[in-house]
Amino acid sequence: MNVKKVFTVVGLLVIAVFTLWIIYFFYQRHVYVITDNAFERADVVDVSVQDVSGKITKLLKKEFAPVKKGELLFTVDDSIYRKDLQSLESQISAMELKKKSLEVKLSRVKQQLPLEVKIKERQLSVAEKELKKLYLAEKMAEVDYKTSVAQAKAAVEASEKALLSAQTNLSFWKNRYNRYKRLYGKRVISKEQFEEIENGYKKAIALFASAESKLKSAKENLKKAESLKSRVEQIKVSIKEAKKRVDEAKLAVSLAREDLKKIQELENSIKELEKNISALKEKKAKVENLISYCYVKSPVKGVIAKKWKEVGDFVSPGLPVYSIYSPESFYVLAWIEEDKIPYVKVGANVKAELEVCGKTFEGKVTSVGTSAGSIFALIPRDTSQGEFTRVTQRVPVKIKLENVPLKCIKPGTNVTVYIRKE
Repeated sequence: MNVKKVFTVVGLLVIAVFTLWIIYFFYQRHVYVITDNAFERADVVDVSVQDVSGKITKLLKKEFAPVKKGELLFTVDDSIYRKDLQSLESQISAMELKKKSLEVKLSRVKQQLPLEVKIKERQLSVAEKELKKLYLAEKMAEVDYKTSVAQAKAAVEASEKALLSAQTNLSFWKNRYNRYKRLYGKRVISKEQFEEIENGYKKAIALFASAESKLKSAKENLKKAESLKSRVEQIKVSIKEAKKRVDEAKLAVSLAREDLKKIQELENSIKELEKNISALKEKKAKVENLISYCYVKSPVKGVIAKKWKEVGDFVSPGLPVYSIYSPESFYVLAWIEEDKIPYVKVGANVKAELEVCGKTFEGKVTSVGTSAGSIFALIPRDTSQGEFTRVTQRVPVKIKLENVPLKCIKPGTNVTVYIRKE
C-alpha cells in the first residue's frame, strides 16, 4: 500500500514537473524570440604588406596571442629598398655639393662681372674723351699752321718797313724766348705758351732778316710754316690710333656685358639642380615609406586568429600574413525566422548563452537585417521552373552583449539567444 502511494506521489510529481516545463516552454516562447542559430562574431582584420613584396624575415607573434595596436608583427626583407635609399642619398649629396659650388661661383660672379663692365665702360669713356681731344688738337694745329703761314708772310712785308725797330724787337724777343724756354724745360708753362713765344721770336728774326734779304726770310718762314703741317699729320696718325683704341674698348664693353648672361645661366642651373634635388628627395621619401612598410604593425588591438605564413615565405600586397580579431568589435549574429522578425526591434533586451563558456549574458539588439541571408548565397535557388518548396527564410540580427570576459569571446562558436518580444 505504501509502495503504491510512493509511486502515485512520484507519478504526480513527474506530471507536475512536466506540466511546469511545458508551461515554462510555452511561456518562454510567448515572451521571447528564441533561436540557437546564432554565433559569436568579431571584426577580423587581415594583415598584409602595403606596396612592397619580399621574403618574410621575422614573425614576432604566434597564433592566438594577444597583440596591441601598433605592435610589430612581422618584417620583410628590405635590402633592395635600402640599396635604393643609399643610391638616392649619394645622388642628393652630390647634387647639393654641386649646387653649393655654383652658389659660391654665382656670388663671386655677381660681384665681379658688373664691376668689370663698369671698368670697361670707364676705359671706353676715357678713350672717347682722348679721341675728342685729338680732334680738337687737329683743328687747332690746322689753324696754327694757317695762322703761322699768314704771319710769316705778314712778317716779310713788315720787315721792310721797320728794320730798325726789328733789331730792338729781336733783342726783346730773344730775351723772352730764353726765359720761357727755361720755364718750359721745367714744365712750368704749357707747350702752346712756349710755341707762342717761339713764334714771336721767329717773327722778330724774320723782321730783322727781312731787312737783309726779303726772299731768304720769306723762304725760311715758309719752311717753318710747312713744318707745322707735319705736326697736323702726326695728330692725324694719333687720331687713327685713338679710333682703334675706342673700337677695342667698345668690343671689350660688349664682351663684358655678354658675360653678364653667365649670372642668369648660373641661376638657371641652380634652379634646375633644386628641381632635381627636390625630385630625388621625393623619391627618397617614397623609398623610406617602402622601408617602413617592411615593418608591419598591428592596426588594431586584438588577438591573433590565424597565422598564414612562415619565415622565408614570399609575401606581396593582398596576401595575408596574420588575421586579427578585435574583442572590442565582438557581437552575436542571430538568424531569426522571417515570421518572428516582426517581434524583434532595435534596442530589445536580449539574453544570450555562450556555449563556449556556459554562461549567460545580457545585451540589446543593435540592428535588424533588411534582407534574408539566402540573397547572398553563392548558388541562389532557381524556382523559375515551378519546382518550389517553401522554406522558412532567416534574417540576420546583430546583438551587442555587455561585460563579456575575453575567455568567452571565441568568434564562430555557438550561441543561444533569447530576444524579448516588443
